[in-house]
Amino acid sequence: MNEIEQLSPEQLINTIFKPLSELDKSLPERVTQYILHGDELDVLDDFNKLCQISGNANKISQLLQGPASFDSSYNYRKFNPLVKARIDFYKLWTDAYTPEQIIRFAQVLATLFDHLSYIKHISDQVPSWLMYLLYDGLITTLPSDTVYKDKIDDRENWSIQQLHQFLEIEQAGLGEKLLFAIFDRQNTSVDYCYKFQYFTRLNGLLSYIQDRIELFKQLPSLGLALLGQVEQLKYIQRYPELQLQLADFITIQALNTFKQVSRLATKILLNLPLELVQPQLQYFLTSGSAKERAHATILLSRIISEPTVLQQALANETNKTVIATLESALSRLESANAAKQQAELVIPDFKPIIDTPLPIAARDVIQQNFDEFITALKILKENELENNQKHKMASTYYLDLYKLLQTVTSKSLDNIFEYLNGKIDRSALFKKIDEKISFRFLFIKNRLSNLPEFSLFHLFRMIRLVDRKDNIYYYNIIDGFFSFVKNFDLRQIADVMLKINFHPQVELTIALPFLTSDFYYDLYHDIFENEPYKLWAFFAENDFLIDQGLGLAPLQITHYYAHVDKVRTIKILQLFPTIPAKYVAYLFELALGENKQLRYVAQDALRQIPNIHSQIEQALASTKQEVRITAANWLAELGQKSSIKALNAALKKEKRETVQAAILVALEKIGEDISQHLTPKKLLADAQKGLKGKTPTDFDWFDFNLIPTLTWQNGKAVDPQIIQWWICLAVKLKDPANPLLTIYNQLLSIQSQQQLGEFILQSFIKQDTQKPTLEEAEAKAGLDADKRLQQYIGYYQRDPEFYSNFKDTTYEQVFEEIKKETLATYLGSAIKAKGILALTCGIEGRVAVSLLRSFMKNHYLRRAQIEAMLEPLANSDDPMIIQLLLSIARRYRMASIQEKARYLVESIAERTGWTIEELTDRTISTAGLDDNGLLILDYGERTFIASLDDKFKWQLKNADGENIKALPEARKSENPELVKEAKKQFSNSKKELSQLLTMQISRFYEAMCAERQWRVEDWQKYLQPHPIVGRLIQRLVWLELDNNGQIVNSFRPTEDGSLITNQDDEILLDENNYITLAHSALLESDDIAQWQAHLKDYKVNPLFEQFSALLPDMSKFKYGIIDDRLGWLTDSFTLRSILTKLGYGRDDIEFRGCFYGYHKYFGSLGIYINIEFSGNMVPEENIPAVLYYIYFSKKKGFIHRAIALDKLPKVLLAEGYANYIAVANACSGFDPNWKDKLIW
Repeated sequence: MNEIEQLSPEQLINTIFKPLSELDKSLPERVTQYILHGDELDVLDDFNKLCQISGNANKISQLLQGPASFDSSYNYRKFNPLVKARIDFYKLWTDAYTPEQIIRFAQVLATLFDHLSYIKHISDQVPSWLMYLLYDGLITTLPSDTVYKDKIDDRENWSIQQLHQFLEIEQAGLGEKLLFAIFDRQNTSVDYCYKFQYFTRLNGLLSYIQDRIELFKQLPSLGLALLGQVEQLKYIQRYPELQLQLADFITIQALNTFKQVSRLATKILLNLPLELVQPQLQYFLTSGSAKERAHATILLSRIISEPTVLQQALANETNKTVIATLESALSRLESANAAKQQAELVIPDFKPIIDTPLPIAARDVIQQNFDEFITALKILKENELENNQKHKMASTYYLDLYKLLQTVTSKSLDNIFEYLNGKIDRSALFKKIDEKISFRFLFIKNRLSNLPEFSLFHLFRMIRLVDRKDNIYYYNIIDGFFSFVKNFDLRQIADVMLKINFHPQVELTIALPFLTSDFYYDLYHDIFENEPYKLWAFFAENDFLIDQGLGLAPLQITHYYAHVDKVRTIKILQLFPTIPAKYVAYLFELALGENKQLRYVAQDALRQIPNIHSQIEQALASTKQEVRITAANWLAELGQKSSIKALNAALKKEKRETVQAAILVALEKIGEDISQHLTPKKLLADAQKGLKGKTPTDFDWFDFNLIPTLTWQNGKAVDPQIIQWWICLAVKLKDPANPLLTIYNQLLSIQSQQQLGEFILQSFIKQDTQKPTLEEAEAKAGLDADKRLQQYIGYYQRDPEFYSNFKDTTYEQVFEEIKKETLATYLGSAIKAKGILALTCGIEGRVAVSLLRSFMKNHYLRRAQIEAMLEPLANSDDPMIIQLLLSIARRYRMASIQEKARYLVESIAERTGWTIEELTDRTISTAGLDDNGLLILDYGERTFIASLDDKFKWQLKNADGENIKALPEARKSENPELVKEAKKQFSNSKKELSQLLTMQISRFYEAMCAERQWRVEDWQKYLQPHPIVGRLIQRLVWLELDNNGQIVNSFRPTEDGSLITNQDDEILLDENNYITLAHSALLESDDIAQWQAHLKDYKVNPLFEQFSALLPDMSKFKYGIIDDRLGWLTDSFTLRSILTKLGYGRDDIEFRGCFYGYHKYFGSLGIYINIEFSGNMVPEENIPAVLYYIYFSKKKGFIHRAIALDKLPKVLLAEGYANYIAVANACSGFDPNWKDKLIW
């Protein structure tokens, strides 16, 4: 027993309040006497007066070590003597103290806490002393990490009946308010609700509630806060017997207007027996308020299959909103019933795995593994001992492991062999061998798993020796064995697990990775893309898992690491040959719902339902504007011509401009002629009507008077009101790429499109980048500098060591600091008006690129604005704009913007019918050069010519052909604006050339690695005649391939346009053939040698090496991982230098700021090359580094998803392996003791 535990009850109380002696020496004893004996009745008044003195309350709270605080430092504070004393007080509880004494103890705390504003009451219906007692006893003095226990450790003495008794002692009848103390959550946020977890685990609470079931139902109507109602439902969810008793209450809460309450109640309700739920909902369907009737309709449509109940309600309904809801629900039921008419879902059989015993040779493998393991442990044990002596430590980790393994005998290994073959179970094994030994030796070098007889039975038995917990996390279970496990049907895995009693929740254990969105589970989501039946059949046989994933049933596991995701669940349903009818109505609900991510995935899932468009058409009559818009957009995606009639009918009735816009876009996409809605007369009428409405809010910064005069395509003037309305409508639509505004914009002349686009973009940027002037910044600094300086001085005086940087701070430094901060402050934002950017889709490429590059350079943190400005550019065909998007898609500092650019490039490629690579070829910039490779710079009176030399350096000549070093200044007789424009053009051409060379060399290198093939016609049309690229391709060797991919010729283009072989023979290309870049992985050694000689003879400086990288011997490696340089030693800076020069980027930062690899992405293939090593921390230090391995994957850093080497393009494999060897060549060589050189 420690010292405090030996204290008497009186000494314990005195210890808790002893620090009060700093303020009043008599106070601890007086408080103790008051608590224990009821003496010193005036001590509360005296304590109260003491707390009223300024600053005293906070000081007293600190002296007492923060009772009733909500912080999460219990694991550190529990060792503090004062906190330990309170912990022991709550442990002893009524075993050592009377209820009256505990109440007086709480009243003393309440006297203090009533003066602390940061401690809030979660309920005002019970005395504050009880709340503070619960705060301190069930929050502050308990750990916060035991969320999933049904009891309260160290509070076994506590019960709900005791607390009821306390309140009754205070006032007869007050005990009936106790449930508010347990469930109410006033004055707190949803993020803090978990801190009250222990309140609902008090002994006897369930029976207490059941005895007061009517009072429990009345809590919401008696004032229970909304978050409290959520807590109440969470408690009900834990007890099925309580759910059955409270079906009527749960139904009422399911109809609650507060979404959090309604959502949770609905989940509980829909898991109850149909015969219990349906009558409750039918009551509200006919007798509830309009909102309740509408909500009851939605819920009924999820659980019933026959429409009769809803049809009867519709016949008697008069409220328009409820009528629309009923019609929509009946439509969903119709879809569900239509799904039933599809071919019945046939679940294929699976072949159970046979538990084949391992051969006797496996016993020898076990012995070999054990011998190697204990030898290695002996070395580690000795190193540990040496390290202890050197650093004065007392670590015994390896020593303990070694001692345990020394108890293992040959008979022990025989027992393990029998266990692996299922002859004895784990409990029997542990009677014969110490279960604490490390069984990891079984996994050494995968010797056992490489045996042909090895199966899932043996794997899972081995895992059960290493991981003895009932681990629900599947990724932990199969980590390291992914390549082995991924080949099996999930039902085969489940069958094995069940047969060996692997886990009490086998189905959920297997399902969890596929139902969740956690980072680690991303590993598993697409493993069955080629054999989907191996996944969907498991879920079809266990559809309760789908119910849980969709939120239609409570989860069997509620651990906060398990983020079950509806999107993932719906994607599983998409793999089903047919969507089970029971889910159709709910998916339809989600497909028209508010959550965009769920909406789109649900729509995709429902595509396979026959005539789904008919049900969507009915949603065009919804009373909700957003639903009508969603329905119109969905119909546009489906593209059914038969929907045109319904859309036209909806358009005639529609009054909302935003919905009208969506319907017009849908009609146009489906193929309907909407020209009648695009005449100047109709557009003017629409504008005049629209401008009568409210001006968009937060848009007063836009100056409509500055809109340029614009013309239609026929040259006639556009009425300004039309443009004003388009801009107002764009703000309302909030879509920077709205198709209708694109259609409107294209009605204008090309010049007007460019003018309007430039004006809109400049206006948006100006509003979004406004900052204070220098005068305003200096005025701000003058006002605040002295105050901040005094703060800095105060910081330094309180803690000179921590705030040493403030020691010599001057007024001038603070002034400059504030001025700089103020100058960097944005005064506003235009993001709320991002919809107007849809009208920039016709902007001139040169202007757009200039404005956007400037914005992205100076305001790169304005992510949302950059993405919004890029979106409408996907509707442009301007080569400069397309090249801008392509460059951002390849490389940009912010991943989300890069991803947005990739998406936009893909949409352009889809719109034009080209691949992304073809799109890039067709829009390559010429840097202003004409077909002859000349850039004409016009000064008016004079003309200058710029061209490129053989090293791609600019050279300038005057009209007489004489070389000049730079463009001259303008003559007095020359137009200065024309000269300025010529100089600007030359400057832009220089920048474009630099960017183009870098990008094109990178493109060609990736094309070589990807073994991209060009059609001869495209190669000759877009590459060879290009004034810049045409010269680049002369520095590369190419292959001509026939339709079967066989090499016809290898060649190099020359300066005069001819194509020559390595024997200097000139060839002509067959227009039916293809062209790819040559590489040593594709050519014979003789050809390689001849080309190397050719390039040397002609003094060709290749853009990059084509003939040095060799293929590895693939037979040496398994699972797509190349590790023949594992254990080679270098330092982290050398490794970083080599890989960054080769174009690799650092992997993501992981736990504790570490990273363990570098990667290089090939976008055209969607493949990463990953090179891993022993790791480094950020910020990086130059530390010993051990090279590990290289592998290729679709996802960065996923070694378990390494692509088989024979599935990779040969050139990519050879180049990646060459990179790996390049790092190895910089190493000092293989170090047999490399594991000892690791810092961690």
